[in-house]
This record gives sequence, C-alpha cells and structure tokens, in this order.
Amino acid sequence: MGVARGAVEVTVLTHRGAVRQANEDAVVMGALTVAGAEMNAPAHCWLPIADPVIIAVADGLGGHAAGEIASEHAVHRMAESGPQLTGPESVDLLLKHIDDEIKEHAGQHVEFSGMGTTVAGVLLTPDANYWFNVGDSRTYRLKDSRLIQLSEDDSPVLPPAEDGRPVTTNYITQSLGGSGNTAMVPHVGQDTEPGPGAWLMCSDGLSDLVPLEEMERIIAEAGDDNIAVYNLWKAAMNASGRDNISILLVRRHS
Repeated sequence: MGVARGAVEVTVLTHRGAVRQANEDAVVMGALTVAGAEMNAPAHCWLPIADPVIIAVADGLGGHAAGEIASEHAVHRMAESGPQLTGPESVDLLLKHIDDEIKEHAGQHVEFSGMGTTVAGVLLTPDANYWFNVGDSRTYRLKDSRLIQLSEDDSPVLPPAEDGRPVTTNYITQSLGGSGNTAMVPHVGQDTEPGPGAWLMCSDGLSDLVPLEEMERIIAEAGDDNIAVYNLWKAAMNASGRDNISILLVRRHS
C-alpha cells in the first residue's frame, strides 16, 4: 500500500516475553485494542485522521489478573473516547477519569487492591500531534534515525552503574490506579513539529532491556517497519525477555 494522505500507519507487536506467565500489556490504535495477547509477528494497519486518533501502550501492574484488567480497561476507554479528544486538556481529563475508574474497581474487589497500569502514547488530530504518559512506559519521536524521548518517566532517579550506564528500576511513582491517595498527574504535551512524523511507543519490557542506541540502529537498518518491530522484540527477548514486551511504531503521512 502506498503512502496515504490523512492517515497514520501503525505497526504493533505485544508479547508476554520469555519469563512471565501472562501478558498484562495492552495497546490501542484508534478504535482497535489488543489486550492479553501473545503475538509472534507484528500486525500492520492504516487509520484515517479525519477525526482524532489515539495510539498508546498500557503496562498493567498488580497481583493476580489485576494488571491485565487495569491495562485492558485503560485501552478500551481510550478507544471509546479518542475521536472526541481535542488536545492536552481533554487527554488530561480522560486519564484522570480512567485513574478514578480503576481505583473504584479495586476498592470494590479486595483481590485487586493496588491494581494499576502505566500508559504512554500519542493523540494525532487533523491539526496537531500530542504525546502523553503516566508511569515508565515511553513515547519517543523518531527523527533522522534518532529516538528523542518525549514522555517523562515516573520513576526515582538512581545513580548510574560503575560502567556509566543508567540503572533501571521496576518501581514507579505513579500510575493509572495503584497510586493510593496520591493525586495522579498525567504528563501531556504538544509535539513541537505538527504534520507528518514518526513515533515509537513501548512498555519497559523493551526500554529497560535494549539500549537506546541499539533501538536506533535496529530501526535504521531494518528498512521496513515490520522488520524493525520484530527485531526490536527479538532484541528484548535475547536480553532475557524478563518482562512483557509491547512495541508500537507509528508514522503519520500528512
């Protein structure tokens, strides 16, 4: 399929990884959602941008099936509300509503106490591009083979390891649900470059295991988004695959 005007191209893969028994990640692409799946190859779709389109990854957390329920609820709510979103204020309000809903569900079911989910994604409208996140899932802009992180990690700053590499942690300071009585404050911003562009969204099952420079190299050398996403997943699996892995490579063509 050739380049379509007024459309966004999405390549996605979500997988439980090599260690976890289940996949608590979920993804949303416009009206499409995938939750709890184990994909062994990327899926590819095109979405029109006549109305706003939301594209995001959610990484569930909590015991039992709680994380899977939280992430699935988050992506379903984003799919329902995406076409009505107009900008940062409406994204902020939607994420706060989802946070309240997950907390309410957890309060009604003791086995789901503490359930929550991260989220990271983009909202593409006919006139602008926005990014958002809560937690440590990430949104990057892809520009000239470089990945520029737009999202803000909600995790404590740790001193680098002896070799100078950053140290990662599974601890996050806030999520949708799971934040106790602390007010959840989403990170929402407008991409400084409107119109055509490319973004990478991922759960920390990729970003914690594969260095940024390696991710950039894999995308640059692939020459095809399906190959790029598959090779990113394979790199995370080869680096232990100790967490669920979800990857979205997004290209807006007008």
